[in-house]
Order: sequence, then structure tokens, then C-alpha cells
Amino acid sequence: MDTELSVSKTETTTEKIHARETQGRSRLEDERERDMVENETNILQDGSLIDLCGATLLWRTADGLFHTPTQKHIEALRQEINAARPQCPVGLNTLAFPSINRKDVVEEKQPWAYLSCGHVHGYHNWGHRSDIEANERECPMCRTVGPYVPLWLGCEAGFYVDAGPPTYAFTPCGHVCSEKSAKYWSQIPLPHGTHAFHASCPFCAAQLTGEHNCVKLIFQGPID
Repeated sequence: MDTELSVSKTETTTEKIHARETQGRSRLEDERERDMVENETNILQDGSLIDLCGATLLWRTADGLFHTPTQKHIEALRQEINAARPQCPVGLNTLAFPSINRKDVVEEKQPWAYLSCGHVHGYHNWGHRSDIEANERECPMCRTVGPYVPLWLGCEAGFYVDAGPPTYAFTPCGHVCSEKSAKYWSQIPLPHGTHAFHASCPFCAAQLTGEHNCVKLIFQGPID
């Protein structure tokens, strides 16, 4: 009698556990069906971003890379800009983008820019305003106050969306690329932490700021 009662209790307990598991699975399946996004797909396309717990990967297809510059093309663009002999409009000294191999070293002829207006100058240690931050200056050409930083040519070819001339700079880091590439990345929100998204420079991951996140550069050609 005791044995039969024990078996009956065990069967009852097992049935209750099974019922709870079935209800749990049903609720989970209902939630999955309710949260399904019909117009999304897991098929990677050119430009797809993959978030791996803090590391964001960019997927490029062979066709997408066909329209981007190569490292040799980027070097040719750098030499073309330098061959045009851009000058500082105040110091009248010739400016030149450094070699890609020396991209972390600020050189004497390196171009600097006021990122609020886009005017390109050589380096100078004046124009500070006591009522603004230390890295902001007043442009001597238009009197606009904003970040004053060295310009760096973006050298990762996979981040370009076309092979246009490098005429735009990201704010506030100063990385330079084509107009189409700069405007594209300025509008792409990248994951930041676990709950935030913001546009970032693809070359250094710095959070973009300013009205448009990038600025068109204004170079002055040689006087002679």
C-alpha cells in the first residue's frame, strides 16, 4: 500500500514538472514569434556590421572592394595632394601629408585644420582663447572657433566606399578621406557599450561630433 502511494505521488510530481516545462516553452515560442522582424535577414551584404560583444566587424564583398581604392591608390592620392603644394594661408609655408608609414608622427610640414570651418593651415601656437578649451582655436581666416587638429590620411582601404579624392575630415579626430566615405560613416550609428549607438570615425573609432560629424577641407594653393 505504501509503495503504491509513493509511486502515485511521484507520477503526480512528474506530471506537474512536465506541465510547467511545456508552458514555459510555449510562452518562449510565443515571444519569439511576436518579436520576429519579417523584413530583416541574416544574409551578409556589402557594408554589413557585425557586433561581437564590443568589437564591430565590417563585411565587404569582392564587388564592394572593387570600387574602393587600393593601398597604392591611396599613396598616389597622397602624392597628388602634396604635388599641388598646398600652403598655409598665414605662414605661406608648403604643407605635405606624411608618408603612410609615419602616420603616427606629426611632422613639421603636416597640414592642420580648423574643424569648425575647414580651413587648412600649418601648425602655429597662437589663436588661443582664454574662455574656451585648450585644443580649440580661432581661425585667422574666418574667426570661427573650434577644434584645431593635425590631418591624417585614412589608410585602411576597406573603409572607403569610393575612390574619390580625400577632401573631407572627420570631427574631432582629423582623419581625411573622400567626401562620399566621410558622409557615409557620419550617418552610421555604431554600437557603444550595451545600450548606446553613435557615429564613429572608421579609422580610429573616435566618437564623431560637430553639426555634420565631418567637414569639407579648404586648401590654399601656392601663390606663385
